[in-house]
Order: sequence, then structure tokens, then C-alpha cells
Amino acid sequence: MNRKPRDPLHPRGFEETQELRNQITRDFPKPNKKEEKDELSPLKKLNHKLGVYLSPKTTSISDEEKKRKIGVIISTIIIITLVVSAYYFIIYEPTQEQLSIAKTTKLNELHDLYSGALATSPNALLLENKINDAQSPEEIETINILTPATKDWKSYHKKSIGLNQDRYNRTMAVYENESKNTIIPISEAMEIVNENDATILSKIKFEEPNTVSVPILVSRLQAGAGLVKVGSVVDIYTNYNSSDDNYTTNSSAPKISGCTVLSIMRYEENGEIDSEYSKTKMTVKGNDTYPRENTRGFSSDVLEMIKGAIVNGYDENETYKMLEDYGVKLSNYEREINLGDLDAQYMLLIETPQEKVNYVLNNMDNIVLTIPTSEAPDWMVKEINSTYQN
Repeated sequence: MNRKPRDPLHPRGFEETQELRNQITRDFPKPNKKEEKDELSPLKKLNHKLGVYLSPKTTSISDEEKKRKIGVIISTIIIITLVVSAYYFIIYEPTQEQLSIAKTTKLNELHDLYSGALATSPNALLLENKINDAQSPEEIETINILTPATKDWKSYHKKSIGLNQDRYNRTMAVYENESKNTIIPISEAMEIVNENDATILSKIKFEEPNTVSVPILVSRLQAGAGLVKVGSVVDIYTNYNSSDDNYTTNSSAPKISGCTVLSIMRYEENGEIDSEYSKTKMTVKGNDTYPRENTRGFSSDVLEMIKGAIVNGYDENETYKMLEDYGVKLSNYEREINLGDLDAQYMLLIETPQEKVNYVLNNMDNIVLTIPTSEAPDWMVKEINSTYQN
């Protein structure tokens, strides 16, 4: 094969590359310019439109296209504004308002149940964060506050009762919203804690009883009809008929509960005994009448008998036996025969919480001592049982 000598100005392999390029040109001819123009026409149109909207500074557009562009933009903005506004006022804002109301209601419940000593407890803070993080009213509704609050209050009160008892195994329950104090045994305080939930337990606190003995002079009506005796546990109510800034009228709850009667004294006049019993019999024989009268009398003074016993004028043991519970016996007899001295007055020594002393003294004319049926004397229990068993 005759080959042309290699051109020294061309690099090695140039001729082979040129022959390969010519072979490809022959095998794959170029498309017609008209066909290429038609094929690329849609692409050019798209590029032109994109250029109009994306590169207005570099693309020449007509005034009509400018107006159309501005109209499209304004219409789009108006539609987007309407959609966003409708979503905000119809869906978003009512939902957020309901969520806010639900959170406020739940937080109020939380603060009511976790108040006082448990206001900053770990469970209270955990529940508050859970409420604030909730995303819907339904999620808030599922948050249970009563159960953990009840558990926390029971644990707290049981420890508090153990720390706040006196030498007589009593504690004092203080009802904060009712300004009521109740002196109760430890066992009864434990029953209150075990039988109630946080709605009640959050309104109570237990303190060590700090009591004093208060002397009061009251009428028979105020002194439980005269049927209280030493050792009776009484509640103190107020029979107050006029309004006053310091006291609530016609309260259904006692002002002080669990007070103990330490001593009772009647007026001396109630100890004067002057009794006479007369029995008459008439016998008639013919025109003669024979009247017969048997009279027995007894006169004494209980206080003088006691004085005589003290100075050995009477046998002290017999005198004490005869006069033991004289006042209670007298009141019971009066109760049984429905006849008694309604004007009797009583001097009582009442165990009262120290902070309530001024209240008792300032309202001595208006207080009424009542006997709770839970602390009822035997005669009262008997009367109640006989009434409901018949």
C-alpha cells in the first residue's frame, strides 16, 4: 500500500483521527437545518417564556406582556391572601382559642389541687409542663390531675399528722376556706385522709392542737339544754342575727369543732332544795268527817351540804355519793318529766384552740354548744335507736 509521507507539521496519529472523523460523518449524516429548527422550536418558546418572567431585564417583552405579568402576580397574591386569611380565621384562630381555653381550665384545676404545701412539688411542675406542651384540647383532656394529686396529698397528710399530734394523741384539722378548726383523734384524722380525694384534702391542713381553757357563762339553751356533762365533746355554733364584717351569719358549719367540756357549774340557786309532799285522805262516818293528811317535806342546800362535808359535818363519802353528777341527774330528770328550770345559767370551762379564744369571748351571748351525734351520750343513743327501731 502506498502511503503518503507523514506531514511533519501534524502530530503523530493525526491522519488516523481525521479518517475516523470522516467515516463517522459518512455513517451519521447531520440532520436537516429545517428539521432541527422545528424540533427545537418548543424548547426555544419555553426558554423565551421563562426569560420573560425570570429575566425581565435581559429579555425584551411587550407592554401587553408586562400588563399580563402584573395581573398574574396581583391575582396570585390576592388568591394566596384569601386562602391564608380563610385558613387563619376559620380554622387556625378558633382552634388556638379552644386550645387556650382548655389550657387555662386545666391549669386552674392543677393550681386548685396542687396548692399550699404542694404548689411546687415535682409532680405539679411536670403536669404544668405537660399541659403547656399539649397541641390540642383533646390531648389536654386526657391529662389526669386528680389521681396523682390525691396520692401526693395522702402521702403528705399522713406524714403531717404524725408530726402534729399532742400528748393526748389528737391533732387539729384546719379547714382553710371555712375558717373552721376541729380537734380530732389521730385515728379519725387518718380516716379523713384515707376516705377523701384531693378536692377535699387540698383544703385541709393538720396542726398540733394549741388549746386553752376558756370560761363562758351561758344560758340553758346555749349549754346544750343543760344536758352536757364533764368530758362531753361539743361543737360551737353562732346564733348571730345581724350582719357583721367579721362573722358570717347563719353558717351551716360550726365555728369550732371538737371542744371538750372540762367543768360545769350551775348557779347556786339551782342547788337549793325545798320540797314538800302532801297526801290527804278523807274518812266519812255518818254525819262525821275525819280528814287525814300525811305531809313529808325536805329542805336543803346542796352547796351547804358540800361545805358541811368538807368540815366533817357530814360523812364526806356519803355526801359525795349522794351528790355525784347532781347537775346531770337533775337535768335528765327534768328532761324525762318535760319540766325544768329553763332560766338556769351555766358556767362552763371549755377547751378551745388558742386562736379562737377572742371569738368565743366576744360572742359569748350568741354561741350555742351542740352535741354531735358521733359523740352522743348514752341516753341520746338510746333515744335515737328506739326511734328508728320502732
